Amino acid sequence: MLSKDRIKAMMLENAALSNILPVISTCNVQCRFCSHGQNPLQVETERMPPISLDLVGQALSLMDSRKPVVVGESVTRLMEGEPFLHPEIRQILLLIRKELPLSPLRITTNGTLLDRETVKFLYDLGRVEICLSLNSADAGVRRMMMGDCRAEAAVNSARLLSEYAVSYHGSIVAMPHLTGWEDLSRTVEFLDGYGARTVRILTPGYTSLAPPELMAENIRERLHAVVSHLRIKLRVPVTVEPPLIEHLNAAVTGVMVGSPAHRAGIMTGDVIDRVGGNPVLSRVDAFKRVLAGESPPVEVLRQGKRHFLTIVKDKQQSSGLVFDYDIDPCTVKEIYRAVRRRRADRTLLIASELGYPALKMGLEKMREDSREINLVMAKNSFFGGSIGCAGLLTVEDMMEVVAGCGGKTDLIIIPSIAFDKRGRDLTGRSYLQLKPEKGPELEVI
Repeated sequence: MLSKDRIKAMMLENAALSNILPVISTCNVQCRFCSHGQNPLQVETERMPPISLDLVGQALSLMDSRKPVVVGESVTRLMEGEPFLHPEIRQILLLIRKELPLSPLRITTNGTLLDRETVKFLYDLGRVEICLSLNSADAGVRRMMMGDCRAEAAVNSARLLSEYAVSYHGSIVAMPHLTGWEDLSRTVEFLDGYGARTVRILTPGYTSLAPPELMAENIRERLHAVVSHLRIKLRVPVTVEPPLIEHLNAAVTGVMVGSPAHRAGIMTGDVIDRVGGNPVLSRVDAFKRVLAGESPPVEVLRQGKRHFLTIVKDKQQSSGLVFDYDIDPCTVKEIYRAVRRRRADRTLLIASELGYPALKMGLEKMREDSREINLVMAKNSFFGGSIGCAGLLTVEDMMEVVAGCGGKTDLIIIPSIAFDKRGRDLTGRSYLQLKPEKGPELEVI
């Protein structure tokens, strides 16, 4: 258990670096897919008491007013609960709006406490975007999945958000082996019918400590097939995480209804080939360049024909385009910069199981140097189970890769997402342990 001072320091660090504001660790549901109960004892995640208004004020003073304030999203080592359980949540949200009046406010919630009065409060607050962790539009299924005694209220929250025109996105953890495929489809259709801007479907990851009954056979391929069918008949953009990345063409996963991209005539399945006359390198490249541009002209490939369109929007305004995440060209450039800076003839580049395919394609498509880069996949052996992401790799996992790669290596490059700002993985070990006294250089990218 970390001290109160250390937890406070982590909160202020998250605020300064990412505009993230954790408010409480308490939760009022018991999701069967929740990761907290599956973690090995060595994992360093911390519970926090309800945040004080004084600490909220300190955190807000460190935030970037040009970026959204994020509440309730579990992306730090502080355990996030249900934000609307905080006894002073309205005062917190009012303080955010007072101190950062132009910043969008993104709140992740399970919806159990979003009654009419609360949704009206959010509407009056303005510039609020909700991520609704619905998981099922059937109250009985939701009770089974989440141990939710307020399941009906949570399902009704989507109707209320739609009624009050509070922008929201739906999310679903896909467990068709427990709920059935029909429930998954009906839930997406329900969210589409009540005006969700997007729907995100998450493939659950389980550690080796998860109960056997939660483990599903590989559902990714069938899940993508089901979602492909839903995309044809529904308006709402539906994404699957992690996506199946088979190429780097900037294929549009979906277009938000009423958005600049929708008004420009862009459709699901279109491929953004050029932005501002310049070739697009990946989906991430297309997304970032369209976002940065003021009314950017785009060239779109659709059924073998090229279309010239203009997305009328301001700089940094959302276009409404939705893509699967593949590879950021900036990451590839950073890798090659490190190779040149270290004058490395032989580089060992460590990637996660899920990140490997896109990174491999990115290195091949955006190659800048003839020097050898040995891309190797690291298994998430520490967590085990079905875990395969870079953020959950540990120093121990990466040591296995380094030990297994014979021959001379001048440089080792490891993923920065696996480490906190002190350079420690989820077990508290420093990445510096990967660098021997006499051996290859080490870069974190």
